[in-house]
Amino acid sequence: MTNNNLALTSEQIAVNNKNKIEKAVLNKIAALSKAGGIRIPQGFHPGNEIALALLELSDRKEANGSPTLAVVESASVAQSLFRMCILGLSLARKQCSFIRYGNKLQFQPQYHGNMALAKRLGGAGQPRAQVIYKGDEFEYIIDTKTGNKVVTKHVQSLANIDNANIIGAWALVPYADDPERQPYVEVMTMDEIRKSWQQGATKGNSPAHLNFTQEMCKKTVINRACKLFITASDESGMYETYTDNDKDLTQDTPEQQEQPEVIEVNLDALDETKVIEAVKDAPESESHESPESHEPEPAPAERPQAGTQDNGKGLFNGLE
Repeated sequence: MTNNNLALTSEQIAVNNKNKIEKAVLNKIAALSKAGGIRIPQGFHPGNEIALALLELSDRKEANGSPTLAVVESASVAQSLFRMCILGLSLARKQCSFIRYGNKLQFQPQYHGNMALAKRLGGAGQPRAQVIYKGDEFEYIIDTKTGNKVVTKHVQSLANIDNANIIGAWALVPYADDPERQPYVEVMTMDEIRKSWQQGATKGNSPAHLNFTQEMCKKTVINRACKLFITASDESGMYETYTDNDKDLTQDTPEQQEQPEVIEVNLDALDETKVIEAVKDAPESESHESPESHEPEPAPAERPQAGTQDNGKGLFNGLE
C-alpha cells in the first residue's frame, strides 16, 4: 500500500513539474525575445518542440519505476529545453537528446543536430563521407594556398570492404553558398576515430559501433568536419555557450519514444505580467571568446542572430 502511494505521489510530482517547467521556459523565451536578448532560429517553433520534448520525458522511467521528471531537478530540465530552443534543434528529429547525470538533465546535440547547425550557421552543403580500407588506393594533397586537404584519388575494391580492415575515413563538405569553391575535406585515421569514441559513454563498444563500424566512422569524420563550419561562423560563440562539444556524438542515446501529435502553444497568448517579471531576473549578457577561425570561413547569406550570449545557467535557479 505504501509503495502504491509513493508511486502515485511521484507520478503527481512528475506531472506538476512538467507543467511548471513548460510554463517557465515559454515565459522566459517570450520575455527575452521581446527584450531583444535572444532570437529563435527561423522556422523553429518553441511551443511545439518543448511540448514534444516534455511528452517524451514524461514517458521515461528510472530503474526503480520512478518518473524521470520526478527525479531530476526542474531547473536542469528547463535549462536543457532553453538550450534546445536557442540552437533550434529538434528532439523529434533526433537532432539532440536529454541525458540524465545524477539528479540533473543535460542537453546534448547529436550527429544530425551538428549537421543542421553547420548548414544553418556555417553555410555548409550536404556532407558526404567514405571509409578507407586496407588495400584502397587513397591519396590526398595539402593545398599550399589554403592549407586544406584535397583528395586526389580513392579507388576501392569490393574485396577490401571489411570492418576489420578499416584504416580511416574522410568527409567532404561543399559550400552551399559557393558551389564552385573547393569543398572542405576532413581525413581521420582509425586511431583518431577510436580516440574520439573513447570520449563517449560506451567507449566505442556499443552494438552500433561493433556491428556497423563503417557507418560510425563516417558519422565521426562528418561530425568533426561540421564542427569547423559551426565554430568558424559568426555564431560560434552561441554554439560553444549552449553545448558541450567535447562529447562523441556517435554514442548511443536512449531510444526516442513514438512522438505524439504536435501541440501548438501560442507565445503571444502568454500572461504579459509574468513575461515582464521573467525578464527582470534575466542575467546580463556574458562575452564569450569565439574559437580561432581557420580556413575555410563559411559565410552564408543569412544567419540567425544569437543576440545576448546566455547559456541558460541561472535562468531557472528558482524553479523547484
